[in-house]
Amino acid sequence: MKNRISRIAAIALGFAVSATSPAAFAQSSTPTRVGNIWDWQDHQPTQARTVQNEKAAGVAPSRSQIDANAAAEQQLYRQLLHRSSGG
Repeated sequence: MKNRISRIAAIALGFAVSATSPAAFAQSSTPTRVGNIWDWQDHQPTQARTVQNEKAAGVAPSRSQIDANAAAEQQLYRQLLHRSSGG
């Protein structure tokens, strides 16, 4: 009985697969997303767009925050430059 149920299940699965069109298994020839571009739009944030969105949302950083971030960035840059020169 168990063997018969397995055989019926296998036949049903085979029938279902054969009834499905090959196009359903084929991958679309046109990708919907490539990297940061999908729906024909670039979704990579830019600094200008980020600043614009922050200002519109009322969360733009203050001048002192911008200066502190720039100083930290320069310090990291100097550290990396120092490491790469072997010093």
